[in-house]
Formats: sequence, structure tokens, C-alpha cells
Amino acid sequence: MRILGLTGGIATGKSTISNILRADKFPIIDADLIAREVVQPGTPGHRRIVAAFGTTILQDDTDPNSPLDRAKLGTRVFSDPEARAKVNAATHPYIRLEMLRQLLWHFLTGCSAVILDTPLLFEAHLSRWVHLIMVVYVPKQLQKDRLMMRDGIDRTAANQRIDSQMDIEAKRQLAHIVIDNTGTLDETRENVKAVLPKLRPSRILSAAVWAVLLWPAGLCYLGLSVYRWLKI
Repeated sequence: MRILGLTGGIATGKSTISNILRADKFPIIDADLIAREVVQPGTPGHRRIVAAFGTTILQDDTDPNSPLDRAKLGTRVFSDPEARAKVNAATHPYIRLEMLRQLLWHFLTGCSAVILDTPLLFEAHLSRWVHLIMVVYVPKQLQKDRLMMRDGIDRTAANQRIDSQMDIEAKRQLAHIVIDNTGTLDETRENVKAVLPKLRPSRILSAAVWAVLLWPAGLCYLGLSVYRWLKI
């Protein structure tokens, strides 16, 4: 199974590209969605966040089981590298575990290629997991303008959020494929369509090799599923 890393910067349009690829029948492992799931009330991630920051970052600060106030937490994280490191330490182990579980599931179900959609592909050292890296690119000024418009924030806040991630130009240099998202949606669709032949593997494992690989992968998937269910 081929693992394709999809990344970009905040407000570069990674979600748009992900949706286009999903419509083309590529299975997507969405790190942003997983990151929200692992901090739901009652999860180990939620408990670790509350332990690190207290209840002031919850929607109801009188209830330790209240959902996170993502706006409050985001304000602290984007302006304070130490706070960002605490959040990453509290959540990344659970995010990686769920990513691995989903990767194994797609492998077991016979997928030939899967998209690992994550904004922190390089920052979280996940690029070693993938066979090919796609970066969704727009120039930094356009990125900033789109972020300000999307989130209704000022230039200072936009700069803080952009600077909390690896520079988009540096990501562009490390990409195998750069998807330009500066134009219209139709132009972006055409840009994605042009790279599709590079994304699908040209060879399929033989049935004998597939059968050998399924046993250990199946056991790993079962173990990870039990771990997740028990919420250890």
C-alpha cells in the first residue's frame, strides 16, 4: 500500500485538495479530525490537556469534563511556543496511534493508496511514514490574506498562527509534488487532475505476498483497536 502525505500551511487550501482527492476515491486519514477526536471529554488526551492548563481552557471552567474551548486554547497555543509544546506532548501520541490504526485498516482492506492528510507532516516528523509528499502551496502574503479573511483576525494574530508552523516555502522545497492553489477552484481541480497518475501505484502485490503480510498486520490492527476501546 502506498502512503501519500498531504500537507501545506494554515489557509493554503489543504482541505480543498483533500476533498478533491476524496471525491476521486482516495481514502483519507484526516489528522485534524483525529486531533479533535482525541481531546473529546473522557479521553486521555482531554485529561492531559486539563492537567497541563487547568479548567480555564474549557467551555465550562467549573466542570473538568467540559469540552475544550478551542478559541481560548488556540489563542494560548499560537502565541506561546511552550504552551504549544504542552499540547503536542498531550495529544500527539494518541493522534499517531489512531493514524497507525487507520493505516492498518486500509492495508487490511486492500487499499492500494491512502492519503495521510496532516498540517504537521514535517513538524511532527511524520514524513518518514510516507512514500510521496504533496504540498499545497500559495505565496505567504496570499496565505496571510486568506487566513485573516477566513478567521476574522488581524494581521498580528495571522502572523502568529503562520509562524507557529514551518514556513510554506521550506515545505515547498521538500515536496515531491507541489499543488498550486493560487487560482480558482476549477484551476485547482485541474492541477490535482494533472498529478493523479503519479499517485496511484503501478504494481500490486502478489496474492502470496499479500497473504503473508495480512497476518501480522491484522494482529496489530486488533491490538490497536482494543487499546483504543480500553482508552488506556
